[in-house]
Amino acid sequence: MTWRRLALLDGALLGLAILASRAALLVHEGVGHGLTAMALGAKHVTFKLSLLGGGFVEAPGLRTTAAGYSLHMLGGIGVNLLTGTAAWFISRRLKRRGLLYAFLLMFGAGSIGQALFYLANGFFYDQGDPRGFAGPGKSLAEVRWMWTLFVVPFGAAAGMAARGWLDLLASHAPLDAPRRRLGWTFATVGVVTAAYFGLWGLTWDSKVDVTMRQQLVRKEMALETQRRTPPPPPPSPPSIPAPPAQPPPVVTEADVAPRIPPPIAAVTMLAAGLIGAGVVLWRAQPPPAEPATLTPLKAAVPMALAAAAIGAIALMGR
Repeated sequence: MTWRRLALLDGALLGLAILASRAALLVHEGVGHGLTAMALGAKHVTFKLSLLGGGFVEAPGLRTTAAGYSLHMLGGIGVNLLTGTAAWFISRRLKRRGLLYAFLLMFGAGSIGQALFYLANGFFYDQGDPRGFAGPGKSLAEVRWMWTLFVVPFGAAAGMAARGWLDLLASHAPLDAPRRRLGWTFATVGVVTAAYFGLWGLTWDSKVDVTMRQQLVRKEMALETQRRTPPPPPPSPPSIPAPPAQPPPVVTEADVAPRIPPPIAAVTMLAAGLIGAGVVLWRAQPPPAEPATLTPLKAAVPMALAAAAIGAIALMGR
């Protein structure tokens, strides 16, 4: 593979990665949370979406049963698992391993992988959509250990994604040795992943892009502020002026740091994913494939569509 062809392939893959992640986000928030909220009686639904990260749905005044609460909270993860699985099976049945195959593979593997990653961290930090398993006002603290149940499935999903990726890569580069499979995967998937997260960092929105750890930090800071706030003084007689209001206590992240566990779940999940993908890349030998053609125009299409998708999300946020 020439440098020019590699640049075209990486550009096309970056565009497809953006399209796949934005499609998965819209399915998660729009269908999994938005439509379920409307079905449960919400009259007004507002979407807050990051350009390249996550998002959330606001449904003011939504009142429902415990089952409805769980359906609304877990709807996004459930829809991602269903649509991701469907995309995976469709991709494996395509005769050609072209850009459509790459999109379906990214959408399928990304949806399933992100859902499993979200579940593990949600149980670990007792935050986010997985709290739907506990019910309204309840905690996942007693079943925090259940995050470990998602480690092996995540590693297996990463291995399956790597196997599917080799079928596409075989039409662009020689993969007759483990080092070549690892090297070309790093030159494509590795570079595209780094570029995606780099762009995400440049467009980071602190109001929307909030990690599970940050959610827990904010929760603990609010609780600590409440603890430090003195009770209001008793009412003064009319002849005595009321004392001035005390300023709110200042609580920093350092004050609650001892209560925040290290990201054991996230690190373990990432390690499982790397091991699962690495084993497949080292051992699997994809069947021979016909050389694929990739013109500059063909590579530019997903990049243009990705730019349009980002622009549409930016307009939605106004």
